[in-house]
Amino acid sequence: MKTELTISEIQRIVNLIQRVDCLNYALITDTAKELGVKKTALMQYIEDHPKLFKLVEVMKPKPKGLAIQVVYTDANQNPVTEEWLKVQKVMWGGKINVSEMSYYGQHEFYYLKVDDPKDSLREGLWRNTPEKIQKLVDAGAICEKSTCYGGFGDCSNWKGLLLTKEAETAIKGLGWELVYPGNNQR
Repeated sequence: MKTELTISEIQRIVNLIQRVDCLNYALITDTAKELGVKKTALMQYIEDHPKLFKLVEVMKPKPKGLAIQVVYTDANQNPVTEEWLKVQKVMWGGKINVSEMSYYGQHEFYYLKVDDPKDSLREGLWRNTPEKIQKLVDAGAICEKSTCYGGFGDCSNWKGLLLTKEAETAIKGLGWELVYPGNNQR
């Protein structure tokens, strides 16, 4: 009897193997064995559905082979896909991410920054894009300011888009939602 491979069953088995082995991956050979299929059949399934898997090569302490690190049930969940990027663009369309400056765990101030599109999650393409931040600057909602932060007798100079109460009010007045670290809303 031939076993029908499904993404939900592969995900279940990978998660169980990772828990049992206390590792963040499951070797394809082990996964195939648990699923009751040939390793080549599982590999073909992975190659037929590349957007649903994050693979890694396990080389230490000795070469063990290819492994599954993450199984996604939908391409929208995989941060390297265009599908995921489209979802993020829609979800963050009217939102601005707020960054926090802290000093030894003590909150100093909030600020805005342009995200880098080359970061691992490509935030600069969907979160604080250059275009979004420029719209806020052009509207006069926020501008570059200098401040000092620190304690215990030392002061570090900082320059950037400081989020003052006035800037916060202006940004919200333009229809933007501010998303604070840890989803803390002021």
